[in-house]
Amino acid sequence: MAESLEKIRIKKVLGPTNTGTAVLLGNDQKTFVMFIGLYEGAAIIRELNGEVPARPLTHELVSYILTGFNIEIKQIIISDILNNTFCATLVLEQKVTDGNGEWVGKRNEVRIDARPSDCLILALKEKRDIFCTPQVLEKVRDISEEIGLEKEVEGEPGSIPFTKPSFLEGLEDEFDADLGKDRESEEEGES
Repeated sequence: MAESLEKIRIKKVLGPTNTGTAVLLGNDQKTFVMFIGLYEGAAIIRELNGEVPARPLTHELVSYILTGFNIEIKQIIISDILNNTFCATLVLEQKVTDGNGEWVGKRNEVRIDARPSDCLILALKEKRDIFCTPQVLEKVRDISEEIGLEKEVEGEPGSIPFTKPSFLEGLEDEFDADLGKDRESEEEGES
């Protein structure tokens, strides 16, 4: 039996600051926060603003590799929260071709454990929907009313200047124990 997934979207990006970025994710029923690293937050903002770096950065490189090998992102899933850390699954698909490059009617699919921040950037870059498991939506705290997004106007999400909203005060304390942090986003020197 296939798992039922909820479609979510990036609603707002708060930051980045020197300590990281808060990404507000959700759907019409629930909004939750995911704290990610400074560089990943900057990459999300670049994608939201349609900025193209002068030279390829890591996510551009991944996108080029996918294109070069005719691999498509089939799904991006925020799949679980383990040990107080968000986890994601990147589902990739490649059509099998013969020696002449003709599709033979078969597909290869691979599921990769990935950092949610990288998946969010790739979703924006490749214009793919973001999904979330019901288990994640059950575990996260709904902050819709606290930030006024329950009456959100449709449109593109955006970056807003970072001033610490009062709802982040308590959440950041919870996240000090890694609750809701993007897996490995706090590691130094990661590319």
